[in-house]
Amino acid sequence: MLSARRTLFAVMLGLVAAGCGATGLGAHPTPTPGSQAAQPSFAPASNLADLRNRPLNQPALAADGSCPSDSSHDVKPVVASGKGGPNFGFGPGPAYLSGIVQIYPGAFDNEIWMIDASYRGPVLIRGHQVNGAGVVSFQPPTTFAGMNFSGAGAPPPGPAVATVTAAGEVMTFYAELDLPAAESSFPQTSWRLVFARTHIEAPGCYAFQLDGLTFSTVIVFHVLDAARPGG
Repeated sequence: MLSARRTLFAVMLGLVAAGCGATGLGAHPTPTPGSQAAQPSFAPASNLADLRNRPLNQPALAADGSCPSDSSHDVKPVVASGKGGPNFGFGPGPAYLSGIVQIYPGAFDNEIWMIDASYRGPVLIRGHQVNGAGVVSFQPPTTFAGMNFSGAGAPPPGPAVATVTAAGEVMTFYAELDLPAAESSFPQTSWRLVFARTHIEAPGCYAFQLDGLTFSTVIVFHVLDAARPGG
């Protein structure tokens, strides 16, 4: 019970932090044309199995060897229908990484994956280190009653690749995050919001790859060599 309360409190804190970060548009500017990095081409797909056959794309480091991290941006200009949750996201869409502005090594970080109402298909999320062999792993999504998070189905195929123990609870992490297609009863005009945790053991430059039936996007993130505040 204590663990559940701590988890819910962490979610609430994450949403508050995301809301605070989104209040100043200067912190999450609307991208100008051409500001998004070129996104990979992709093979046609009709289900999650097809999406798993797409290769992971390898972004290049900057000319000086630094991590070309993507900036978060204001998503309000692209919201054409109902959406709850944060008003910022990473990536060009229609699926965005949100709810967090920094990832730290060890333990886990809480993210919100937001999917535009215009796309109702499945999304496969995988990650890898750009400048090394570091592993990115994901806990299956969690739904909290009354908090507008979408359900997310069963864990992905394959064995767990990492475990993290927090407050006496063992959390299992997998090599991918599977977000199923929207159910037919899900409102046509509503964005999907999915809460999930990510585990990255070592600092470095990492890429999240988001694959849908009609898109493939890569988001580059710098995981700091620093302790998580309050961790």
